[in-house]
Amino acid sequence: MVRGAFVVVLAIISPVIMSAVAAGADDFKPKVCATAVPYAGPPLHAPLPRGMLVGVEQSMAGELDVALQQQLNEAADWILKNTSAPGLTVAVGIPGQGMWFTARGLAVATPPTPLAAQARFHWASAGKMFTATVVMQLIEEGKLAYDDPLAKWFPDFPNAGAITIDHLLTHTNGIFSFNSDLKFQELRGYQAPEKLLKIAARHGCVCCPGERWYYSNTGYVLLGLIAEKIEGRPLHESVQARIIRPLGLTQTVAFTPGKPPQDLPIGHIAGKPDEKFEPTTPYGAGNIAASAHDMALFWQAVLAGKLLRPATVEQAYARLFPMFDPGTFYGRGVMLTEFTTKEGEKIAWLGHSGGTPGLKSVVAYDPQAKLFLAVALNGDVSAEATANKLRQVVTDYRAAQR
Repeated sequence: MVRGAFVVVLAIISPVIMSAVAAGADDFKPKVCATAVPYAGPPLHAPLPRGMLVGVEQSMAGELDVALQQQLNEAADWILKNTSAPGLTVAVGIPGQGMWFTARGLAVATPPTPLAAQARFHWASAGKMFTATVVMQLIEEGKLAYDDPLAKWFPDFPNAGAITIDHLLTHTNGIFSFNSDLKFQELRGYQAPEKLLKIAARHGCVCCPGERWYYSNTGYVLLGLIAEKIEGRPLHESVQARIIRPLGLTQTVAFTPGKPPQDLPIGHIAGKPDEKFEPTTPYGAGNIAASAHDMALFWQAVLAGKLLRPATVEQAYARLFPMFDPGTFYGRGVMLTEFTTKEGEKIAWLGHSGGTPGLKSVVAYDPQAKLFLAVALNGDVSAEATANKLRQVVTDYRAAQR
């Protein structure tokens, strides 16, 4: 719960739990579809303006101005003092200028356990772009295609002949999201991907592929398994070889299933450690632990064309489907988030949010302010509002320098 003068400018339901809101375990009749159908949901977002990414590739090595860093540090302290988050990792990166980042607070509230200086938080669904990047790299290499049917790898899965890789990337596949299952929500400990698929298959599909947008974590589990079949190695090894190692992300790890890092900060609900916290179960739907510093660098690498061809990145944002909240849209593993600040300024972020009941995260590029924001908190506190507070510190500092 946020207290004091912390103005929440976004009302975003966490994507990782959204499917439980959109379709419960027993409130729909499964759709059986031989083919994909035309999209019948709300209008897509208009094409993004060209030039949004000019200068995004400039180095963020080095530090920001000392005075700005001091103000950002004060903001981080304020957030910890005035919210229920025990700890956080946050970063602000400005291409061509440098980066500020910090991790502070507690990894666990009870017993009080301080965060490590370079603490790696679970980023939940904000890690989906790692899976999407591996998949789109395989497509660029000719080993996979956007229109390949799911039946090529999972012929017995519901509607497998009609669902494509693109449907999985964009959440237009209609597949029941495993975490909406009421029995699953009571489980403790690691659950293997194969079990998650059985849960989803038992419920069937919420809608026909292509018909509408529906957030399905199961779709990204399938993408991870498909990548494994093509690569002949575990997903976490592909993420390590294709993304983490080439970018030199020393504070990032892709989870080995069932084996989270021992020093991982624990999610908290109502200020208490989440007894069901098990971050490796989502698999391809969110299997990344990292510092905010590394998440900002990763997202810069994506948008700057260091991991994917510029045309691939552009196409990831070419069709943006309306999500569950006004101002949120989804492409291929990416989100566009639009909102208006309390001062009336209209903002658009390119990135991805994530969360569980006890953890929230967001990583994004702000084309207007030309900066990267990365925030993860191990409590039920809006990551987007936290990121916007840091953004406001930067914009106020710039205004004072004029």
